Amino acid sequence: MDLHGLDLNTAWEEYRKATEECYKKKIKNLNVITGQGEMAKEFLGWIHADPFAVSAKNIDNNKGAWKVTIKKHKPKNKPKKSVKKDGKVDLEILFTKFKKIGE
Repeated sequence: MDLHGLDLNTAWEEYRKATEECYKKKIKNLNVITGQGEMAKEFLGWIHADPFAVSAKNIDNNKGAWKVTIKKHKPKNKPKKSVKKDGKVDLEILFTKFKKIGE
C-alpha cells in the first residue's frame, strides 16, 4: 500500500484498516510505502501501537518502504480439547494421563 503523500492522520487510519483486513483475511505480510519523511520516522511507533502488526523491517534497505508482519489469525471462542460438543468437560483425557502415570 502506498501512503506516501498522505497526511499522518489519514495515513495512520488507512494503514490500520489495511492491517486489520490482512489479519481477517489471514494475509501474513503487508508492504507499505511511507516515503522517507516524517511518516517513515514514526512508522515503527505505528507498529507498536497496532494490535494486528508484529514487526516491520525496511525492504531492500529502503528507508521509505516497509514489510509489515501481521499477527497470526486466531479464531475466537475456540473450544478446548477437553470440552465435548455438548459443553461438558471430557474427563477421559485426564483419566488416560493418570493411568499412564500410575503404570
